[in-house]
Amino acid sequence: MSLTSLPTPDDAGCVLYIKHMVCARGIRVVRRELESLGLRVLEVRLGAATVAGHAEQLDWARIRQALAAAGFALLESPAQALVDRVKQAVAQLLRRSGNTLRHREFIPALAREVGLDGRRLHAAFAQLPGHESLISYITRQRLAYAQELLQTSRLDIGRIARQLGYGSLAHFSGQFRRFAQCSPSVYRQQVVLAQNID
Repeated sequence: MSLTSLPTPDDAGCVLYIKHMVCARGIRVVRRELESLGLRVLEVRLGAATVAGHAEQLDWARIRQALAAAGFALLESPAQALVDRVKQAVAQLLRRSGNTLRHREFIPALAREVGLDGRRLHAAFAQLPGHESLISYITRQRLAYAQELLQTSRLDIGRIARQLGYGSLAHFSGQFRRFAQCSPSVYRQQVVLAQNID
């Protein structure tokens, strides 16, 4: 179902699901852009804006163009908007200082962050093309962040594993090896060598 055919829940307005709106500044910019198009903005919150009128009355091309010029993108469905919110929350949880979440604690913390139960989060991911599970996505993001830490920090590998919620260095190393095709220590050595060559 495309965004233009989404029914509105009532006559109060039409919800636009917007990607890349991650902070208060983004909310202000989106409000300004929509108002500059002559739309009456009823509400703007992270990931969505509600404007007066029905979907059929809106000039979607102009809205899409104005938002794109400001660095935002319209999402095609509420499910995609939810997934986008979940992805932002995953990144924030992984990078929150002093926040070491074990694997089994991560999804409940994510559910609290997003304000939904874990079953709904899993279901939203299952509907995406490619059918990547929520757990697989979180693991991939955790390991990508491990790569970032190996590149940019002096933390030892055991500390990185603990910070990312791994109960053992062996478990972390095994997952990292499958993800990056080498061990964490070899990955760090390759990064150092590449930096010395430059």
